[in-house]
Amino acid sequence: MPVLFLHGGPGFTWSGHNRRFCDPAYWRFIGFDQRGAWRSTPLGELHLNTTAHLVADMERIRRHLGVERWVILGGSWGSALALAYALAHPERCIGLVLWGIYLGLASENDFNYVTSRKLYPEAWHVLVDPLPEAERGDILAAYRRRILDPDPTVHLPALKAWLHHNWVTANIKAVPAEFLRPEGSTEVLLAGARIALAYFSEAIWLPEGELLRRAHELGALPGLVTHGRDDFVCPIENAFDLTRAWRGARYVPVEHAGHHPFEPGLAKALLEGMEAMKGRR
Repeated sequence: MPVLFLHGGPGFTWSGHNRRFCDPAYWRFIGFDQRGAWRSTPLGELHLNTTAHLVADMERIRRHLGVERWVILGGSWGSALALAYALAHPERCIGLVLWGIYLGLASENDFNYVTSRKLYPEAWHVLVDPLPEAERGDILAAYRRRILDPDPTVHLPALKAWLHHNWVTANIKAVPAEFLRPEGSTEVLLAGARIALAYFSEAIWLPEGELLRRAHELGALPGLVTHGRDDFVCPIENAFDLTRAWRGARYVPVEHAGHHPFEPGLAKALLEGMEAMKGRR
Protein backbone atom coordinates (compact mmCIF):
# COMPACT_ATOMS: atom_id res chain seq x y z
CA MET A 1 0.00 0.00 0.00
CA PRO A 2 1.39 3.44 -0.92
CA VAL A 3 2.21 6.12 1.62
CA LEU A 4 3.40 9.58 0.58
CA PHE A 5 5.80 11.31 2.97
CA LEU A 6 5.69 15.12 3.15
CA HIS A 7 8.74 16.80 4.65
CA GLY A 8 8.76 19.96 6.71
CA GLY A 9 10.00 23.41 5.89
CA PRO A 10 8.73 24.48 3.44
CA GLY A 11 11.86 24.01 1.40
CA PHE A 12 13.88 21.66 3.58
CA THR A 13 14.68 17.96 3.39
CA TRP A 14 13.58 14.52 4.50
CA SER A 15 15.64 11.60 5.72
CA GLY A 16 15.76 7.89 5.07
CA HIS A 17 15.03 7.57 8.79
CA ASN A 18 11.47 8.71 8.04
CA ARG A 19 10.86 5.31 6.45
CA ARG A 20 11.05 3.83 9.95
CA PHE A 21 7.46 4.85 10.60
CA CYS A 22 6.29 2.53 7.81
CA ASP A 23 6.45 -1.28 7.99
CA PRO A 24 8.37 -2.13 4.78
CA ALA A 25 6.55 -5.45 4.47
CA TYR A 26 3.28 -3.56 4.04
CA TRP A 27 3.90 0.02 2.89
CA ARG A 28 5.33 1.38 -0.35
CA PHE A 29 7.11 4.50 0.94
CA ILE A 30 7.11 7.44 -1.49
CA GLY A 31 9.13 10.54 -0.66
CA PHE A 32 9.68 13.56 -2.87
CA ASP A 33 11.70 16.73 -2.66
CA GLN A 34 9.24 19.60 -2.89
CA ARG A 35 9.86 22.40 -5.39
CA GLY A 36 13.26 23.99 -4.90
CA ALA A 37 14.11 21.70 -1.98
CA TRP A 38 17.23 19.52 -1.55
CA ARG A 39 17.61 17.52 -4.81
CA SER A 40 14.82 19.35 -6.63
CA THR A 41 16.03 21.70 -9.34
CA PRO A 42 16.44 24.61 -9.64
CA LEU A 43 17.52 24.61 -6.00
CA GLY A 44 15.79 27.36 -4.02
CA GLU A 45 13.52 28.39 -6.88
CA LEU A 46 10.71 30.70 -5.74
CA HIS A 47 8.96 31.28 -9.06
CA LEU A 48 5.83 29.11 -9.41
CA ASN A 49 6.42 27.73 -5.94
CA THR A 50 3.18 27.88 -3.94
CA THR A 51 0.99 25.47 -2.00
CA ALA A 52 -1.24 25.03 -5.06
CA HIS A 53 1.77 24.08 -7.18
CA LEU A 54 2.86 21.47 -4.61
CA VAL A 55 -0.65 19.98 -4.44
CA ALA A 56 -0.60 19.71 -8.23
CA ASP A 57 2.85 18.07 -8.06
CA MET A 58 1.47 15.46 -5.66
CA GLU A 59 -1.24 14.61 -8.17
CA ARG A 60 1.35 14.33 -10.95
CA ILE A 61 3.41 11.96 -8.81
CA ARG A 62 0.35 9.87 -7.98
CA ARG A 63 -0.61 9.47 -11.62
CA HIS A 64 3.00 8.86 -12.69
CA LEU A 65 3.34 6.01 -10.17
CA GLY A 66 -0.05 4.52 -10.98
CA VAL A 67 -1.37 5.03 -7.45
CA GLU A 68 -5.14 5.06 -7.02
CA ARG A 69 -5.27 6.09 -3.33
CA TRP A 70 -2.64 6.58 -0.66
CA VAL A 71 -2.00 7.43 2.98
CA ILE A 72 -0.34 10.80 3.60
CA LEU A 73 2.30 10.96 6.34
CA GLY A 74 3.70 14.38 7.18
CA GLY A 75 4.62 16.84 9.88
CA SER A 76 5.20 20.51 10.57
CA TRP A 77 4.80 22.25 7.19
CA GLY A 78 4.15 18.76 5.77
CA SER A 79 0.97 18.57 7.88
CA ALA A 80 -0.35 21.78 6.27
CA LEU A 81 0.45 20.46 2.80
CA ALA A 82 -1.24 17.15 3.63
CA LEU A 83 -4.39 19.00 4.70
CA ALA A 84 -4.36 21.18 1.58
CA TYR A 85 -4.05 18.08 -0.60
CA ALA A 86 -6.77 16.17 1.28
CA LEU A 87 -9.17 19.09 0.96
CA ALA A 88 -8.48 19.29 -2.78
CA HIS A 89 -8.48 15.53 -3.44
CA PRO A 90 -10.27 13.68 -0.62
CA GLU A 91 -11.12 10.79 -2.92
CA ARG A 92 -7.38 10.02 -3.28
CA CYS A 93 -6.72 9.78 0.46
CA ILE A 94 -6.97 6.61 2.53
CA GLY A 95 -6.09 8.60 5.65
CA LEU A 96 -3.65 11.11 7.13
CA VAL A 97 -1.01 10.59 9.83
CA LEU A 98 0.30 13.96 11.01
CA TRP A 99 2.50 15.49 13.70
CA GLY A 100 3.61 18.98 14.76
CA ILE A 101 0.60 20.65 13.17
CA TYR A 102 1.18 23.84 11.20
CA LEU A 103 -1.81 25.71 9.75
CA GLY A 104 -0.37 28.82 8.08
CA LEU A 105 -1.99 31.22 10.55
CA ALA A 106 -0.79 34.76 11.20
CA SER A 107 -0.79 33.87 14.89
CA GLU A 108 1.90 31.25 14.20
CA ASN A 109 4.30 33.91 12.93
CA ASP A 110 3.60 35.83 16.13
CA PHE A 111 4.22 32.64 18.14
CA ASN A 112 7.59 32.19 16.43
CA TYR A 113 8.90 35.74 16.31
CA VAL A 114 7.25 37.51 19.26
CA THR A 115 6.04 35.00 21.85
CA SER A 116 9.26 32.99 21.57
CA ARG A 117 11.00 35.75 23.55
CA LYS A 118 8.93 34.77 26.61
CA LEU A 119 10.13 31.18 26.34
CA TYR A 120 13.67 31.45 24.96
CA PRO A 121 14.88 35.04 25.43
CA GLU A 122 18.51 34.07 24.74
CA ALA A 123 17.75 32.65 21.27
CA TRP A 124 15.33 35.49 20.54
CA HIS A 125 18.00 38.09 21.25
CA VAL A 126 20.48 36.25 19.00
CA LEU A 127 17.84 36.65 16.31
CA VAL A 128 16.96 40.27 17.00
CA ASP A 129 20.17 41.93 18.16
CA PRO A 130 21.67 42.22 14.63
CA LEU A 131 18.59 44.14 13.43
CA PRO A 132 18.34 47.95 13.52
CA GLU A 133 15.64 49.18 15.89
CA ALA A 134 13.48 50.26 12.94
CA GLU A 135 13.25 46.66 11.62
CA ARG A 136 12.41 44.90 14.86
CA GLY A 137 8.67 45.44 14.44
CA ASP A 138 8.60 42.81 11.68
CA ILE A 139 11.32 40.24 12.33
CA LEU A 140 10.01 37.87 9.64
CA ALA A 141 10.29 40.56 6.94
CA ALA A 142 13.74 41.60 8.17
CA TYR A 143 15.07 38.05 7.93
CA ARG A 144 13.44 37.45 4.58
CA ARG A 145 15.31 40.47 3.18
CA ARG A 146 18.62 39.34 4.62
CA ILE A 147 18.37 35.68 3.66
CA LEU A 148 17.32 36.60 0.12
CA ASP A 149 20.27 39.01 -0.17
CA PRO A 150 22.80 37.62 -2.70
CA ASP A 151 25.76 38.76 -0.59
CA PRO A 152 27.07 35.87 1.58
CA THR A 153 28.29 38.35 4.20
CA VAL A 154 24.62 39.29 4.66
CA HIS A 155 22.73 36.03 4.16
CA LEU A 156 25.07 33.59 5.94
CA PRO A 157 25.01 35.26 9.40
CA ALA A 158 21.25 35.71 9.04
CA LEU A 159 20.81 32.06 8.11
CA LYS A 160 22.85 30.96 11.13
CA ALA A 161 20.79 33.07 13.56
CA TRP A 162 17.48 32.04 12.02
CA LEU A 163 18.31 28.32 12.07
CA HIS A 164 19.55 28.58 15.66
CA HIS A 165 16.26 30.16 16.75
CA ASN A 166 14.27 27.42 14.98
CA TRP A 167 16.41 24.70 16.54
CA VAL A 168 16.03 26.06 20.05
CA THR A 169 12.26 26.60 19.83
CA ALA A 170 11.80 23.07 18.46
CA ASN A 171 12.64 22.17 22.09
CA ILE A 172 14.04 18.73 21.33
CA LYS A 173 13.94 16.54 24.42
CA ALA A 174 15.10 12.95 23.89
CA VAL A 175 15.87 12.37 20.22
CA PRO A 176 18.77 9.99 19.52
CA ALA A 177 21.74 11.74 17.89
CA GLU A 178 21.51 9.61 14.74
CA PHE A 179 18.21 11.31 13.88
CA LEU A 180 19.53 14.84 14.35
CA ARG A 181 22.15 14.96 11.59
CA PRO A 182 20.95 17.54 9.03
CA GLU A 183 20.58 16.51 5.41
CA GLY A 184 22.22 18.74 2.83
CA SER A 185 24.86 21.43 2.56
CA THR A 186 24.77 25.09 3.58
CA GLU A 187 23.53 25.82 0.06
CA VAL A 188 20.59 23.44 0.60
CA LEU A 189 19.80 24.98 4.00
CA LEU A 190 19.95 28.48 2.52
CA ALA A 191 17.57 27.46 -0.27
CA GLY A 192 15.22 25.97 2.32
CA ALA A 193 15.23 29.11 4.43
CA ARG A 194 14.48 31.27 1.39
CA ILE A 195 11.52 29.10 0.44
CA ALA A 196 10.24 28.87 4.02
CA LEU A 197 10.37 32.61 4.57
CA ALA A 198 8.58 33.23 1.27
CA TYR A 199 5.76 30.87 2.29
CA PHE A 200 5.51 32.27 5.82
CA SER A 201 5.43 35.84 4.51
CA GLU A 202 2.60 34.98 2.13
CA ALA A 203 0.48 32.99 4.62
CA ILE A 204 1.41 29.81 2.67
CA TRP A 205 -0.42 31.24 -0.36
CA LEU A 206 -3.84 30.45 1.12
CA PRO A 207 -6.57 32.67 2.57
CA GLU A 208 -5.98 33.24 6.28
CA GLY A 209 -7.25 30.32 8.32
CA GLU A 210 -8.49 28.30 5.34
CA LEU A 211 -7.10 24.92 6.44
CA LEU A 212 -8.75 25.12 9.85
CA ARG A 213 -11.93 26.74 8.55
CA ARG A 214 -12.45 23.94 6.03
CA ALA A 215 -11.22 21.05 8.20
CA HIS A 216 -14.82 19.94 8.83
CA GLU A 217 -14.97 18.98 5.14
CA LEU A 218 -12.60 16.07 5.87
CA GLY A 219 -15.51 14.46 7.70
CA ALA A 220 -14.93 10.78 8.46
CA LEU A 221 -11.58 10.58 6.64
CA PRO A 222 -9.36 8.71 9.16
CA GLY A 223 -6.60 10.72 10.75
CA LEU A 224 -4.02 10.57 13.51
CA VAL A 225 -2.95 14.00 14.79
CA THR A 226 -0.13 14.00 17.33
CA HIS A 227 1.72 16.95 18.80
CA GLY A 228 4.38 17.53 21.45
CA ARG A 229 3.12 19.50 24.44
CA ASP A 230 6.42 21.38 24.55
CA ASP A 231 6.64 22.17 20.83
CA PHE A 232 7.40 25.89 20.54
CA VAL A 233 7.72 25.96 16.75
CA CYS A 234 4.04 25.09 16.27
CA PRO A 235 1.55 25.59 19.13
CA ILE A 236 -0.31 22.50 20.34
CA GLU A 237 -3.61 24.37 20.06
CA ASN A 238 -3.29 23.78 16.30
CA ALA A 239 -3.66 20.03 16.78
CA PHE A 240 -6.45 20.44 19.32
CA ASP A 241 -8.45 22.85 17.14
CA LEU A 242 -7.94 20.73 14.04
CA THR A 243 -9.30 17.57 15.64
CA ARG A 244 -12.30 19.42 17.06
CA ALA A 245 -13.21 20.41 13.50
CA TRP A 246 -12.30 17.12 11.77
CA ARG A 247 -14.46 14.35 13.21
CA GLY A 248 -12.48 11.49 11.66
CA ALA A 249 -9.24 12.49 13.39
CA ARG A 250 -7.85 11.23 16.68
CA TYR A 251 -5.93 13.72 18.83
CA VAL A 252 -2.82 12.37 20.59
CA PRO A 253 -0.95 14.99 22.65
CA VAL A 254 2.47 13.86 23.87
CA GLU A 255 3.81 15.12 27.18
CA HIS A 256 7.45 16.23 27.51
CA ALA A 257 8.00 16.26 23.73
CA GLY A 258 9.07 19.00 21.33
CA HIS A 259 8.73 19.33 17.56
CA HIS A 260 10.87 16.45 16.30
CA PRO A 261 9.06 13.28 15.08
CA PHE A 262 11.63 11.02 16.71
CA GLU A 263 10.78 12.23 20.20
CA PRO A 264 9.92 8.84 21.73
CA GLY A 265 6.26 9.65 22.43
CA LEU A 266 5.70 11.17 19.01
CA ALA A 267 7.44 8.28 17.24
CA LYS A 268 5.27 5.80 19.15
CA ALA A 269 2.10 7.67 18.17
CA LEU A 270 3.17 7.81 14.50
CA LEU A 271 3.99 4.11 14.42
CA GLU A 272 0.61 3.31 15.96
CA GLY A 273 -1.08 5.66 13.50
CA MET A 274 0.50 3.89 10.54
CA GLU A 275 -0.44 0.50 12.00
CA ALA A 276 -4.04 1.68 12.35
CA MET A 277 -4.09 2.57 8.64
CA LYS A 278 -3.28 -1.02 7.64
CA GLY A 279 -6.17 -2.80 5.99
CA ARG A 280 -7.85 0.41 4.84
CA ARG A 281 -8.47 0.91 1.15
